[in-house]
Amino acid sequence: MSLLLDKRELKKAAKELSVVKLQEVIDVLNSVLAERQKESEFIIQLREYVKANGYTLEQLGYKQSADGVISPIAEEVEVAVESGKRPVKPKFKTINPESQYFYVENGSLQLLKTHTMKKGLNDRGIEVVGFKQVEKKYQKQISGLLADAGTQALANFNAKVDVWNEWAAANNEEILEKR
Repeated sequence: MSLLLDKRELKKAAKELSVVKLQEVIDVLNSVLAERQKESEFIIQLREYVKANGYTLEQLGYKQSADGVISPIAEEVEVAVESGKRPVKPKFKTINPESQYFYVENGSLQLLKTHTMKKGLNDRGIEVVGFKQVEKKYQKQISGLLADAGTQALANFNAKVDVWNEWAAANNEEILEKR
């Protein structure tokens, strides 16, 4: 791929390649493109299946990729409601800073999102510490991490309220308000 980025190198390589070799290169590139399209179609099907069963991709162990193949989960937190199934009534939970845990990875402070992550981090040799044990050099990052977590919690709650209200309207239940 680095050859393709430099036009001079590409021209030099093209002069050295015969027509047969160029056709082989084009065939390889087309096969790679076809594989990527199949992967993209599979991810779309997976997203639909996950939503239909009331889960998020993050709950199943997928993370947002840098190239955007899997879009940000926080923006799409939609729990699909199958007809006849009652969704869980959402409850807004405030984030208490003193009860949060943090860890340092690649030189930056991270917020522990689920306690199931703790064992995996400890196995990898990463120390998980409570709010009061965070080193002083990382103290300034705490408020930003907690603000991001609060924003995500609010977005998740509002998305769940939408799903609940849709179901509640059809089943004569209490309609909730977004925050």
